[in-house]
Amino acid sequence: MKIKLKDSLIGGVINGVINAYIASFHFKGMDSVPMSVNMIMNSKVTVWGQAVSLTFGLGIILSLITSKLFVHQLKKNHPDHAAQLQSGFWSHLLPIALTQAAALFGWFVTLAVIWTKFAGEVTVSTSCAVILVGLFAFVITIAVEVRTKKSIIYKKINLLEQQY
Repeated sequence: MKIKLKDSLIGGVINGVINAYIASFHFKGMDSVPMSVNMIMNSKVTVWGQAVSLTFGLGIILSLITSKLFVHQLKKNHPDHAAQLQSGFWSHLLPIALTQAAALFGWFVTLAVIWTKFAGEVTVSTSCAVILVGLFAFVITIAVEVRTKKSIIYKKINLLEQQY
């Protein structure tokens, strides 16, 4: 089975719109929104701050939802392989969700630090900030869905235990 990026586009658009709408309330009343500030630790609401906070929470939630729906779909479409699917919540699906969320969190923190290092303090309009948060949510959704699905169907093979 091949995992296709296009299968995650609709969910990505939906999450992008929802999170852009939510971000509009975070940025309400601001003339401009800092994309970043010259300090990693700060108390200001920033675009990168919103993106980084989205990665972990949204990553876990989306991964858990995706994994449950995908395992159900796989069992329905491939009943002969149902016993081989790793579908235990605590033993398989939650670790997959935590791994995907942590990986994305790490990538977004790294990107935010690199942005801050080279761009410094940058401000954008409120509408631009809302669009950027929506785009970040779109990217997060696609990455989480594709990586979660690949993690579920990935089967480890121990070469030493194979019978020849």
